[in-house]
Amino acid sequence: MTERQVWEVVVPDEDGREYVYRVDAHPLMSERTVGHQMWLKHCRDGGDADPRQVMATALGFEAA
Repeated sequence: MTERQVWEVVVPDEDGREYVYRVDAHPLMSERTVGHQMWLKHCRDGGDADPRQVMATALGFEAA
């Protein structure tokens, strides 16, 4: 059994909205890496956000 770390990532968009994503990632991934990956996904989906404003917060672990 593998554990995954659950993250909440807040991406403030240039349109004034905040997009909140809840994702799971490998436990060794850092806050910066998780935030950057979600910023990339957000921009690929058509968003326009500043990567320096993205905040990722670890919520805990769950079994995968």
